[in-house]
Amino acid sequence: MAIAAMAAFSSFAAPVARRSDQGVTNFGGSDPLITFNNTAGQDRVYMIQGNFDNPSTAYGAGMPSIPSLTVPAGSIVQFHPGAGFAGALSGMEGSGTRHEVNFRDPSVTWYNADMEFGMSNSTFGTADGSNRIDGGSSTTGEPDCLGKANAAWGSVDVNTQQALLDSGFVQGTTGGNGGLTAVSMSKDATVEVVKFFQMTAEFNSYVDHGSIDGAVSGAVAKVADKKTLSVATNKLTITSFD
Repeated sequence: MAIAAMAAFSSFAAPVARRSDQGVTNFGGSDPLITFNNTAGQDRVYMIQGNFDNPSTAYGAGMPSIPSLTVPAGSIVQFHPGAGFAGALSGMEGSGTRHEVNFRDPSVTWYNADMEFGMSNSTFGTADGSNRIDGGSSTTGEPDCLGKANAAWGSVDVNTQQALLDSGFVQGTTGGNGGLTAVSMSKDATVEVVKFFQMTAEFNSYVDHGSIDGAVSGAVAKVADKKTLSVATNKLTITSFD
């Protein structure tokens, strides 16, 4: 998905130890801020990608490659992306949920939780819990991907369940809710897999690639398009879970 309109989420976990600031060193109180809150029992490593046309004020501008960001277990890291940053911060060193964000407009922040290329347990939203510009919840992502999928598993007919199991992106047994033991995503996922996560399980994230250049590519894409959110603050929080 083009990083020009993105999605959001927020989670309020128990306070944990604060660590030093990361990102650009020349920042002020009005500049963008992404707080990483790792409530998981293991370190979380994020791959950081910036748009090729980011301004010189954005973190990573001019770098041949941007170093990964490690958030230790039970810790908080405050990441300063710099004015005008647009890009993605992907969990599990790039194989987890992509947290896409666009700070180009000083009055509006666009963001989303993109699971097209991978999924991990995390939420993304406003740091202060404020709602979206349209008044809806500013939280996106899933704190428990397996749990969300398991809650919907029993509503799927046995033949579709078997097709999903055969895909390798869901693992477990056919039958009622709770039959799954693992779930995953990648760009190679079948249409059935994408539809299950996006429509049946109703993941609060961008699973389908959505419509491109205004083209209507079906009901699943329309649902995915609604997962890109806008807020009137540039202070966001990414919370990771086990």
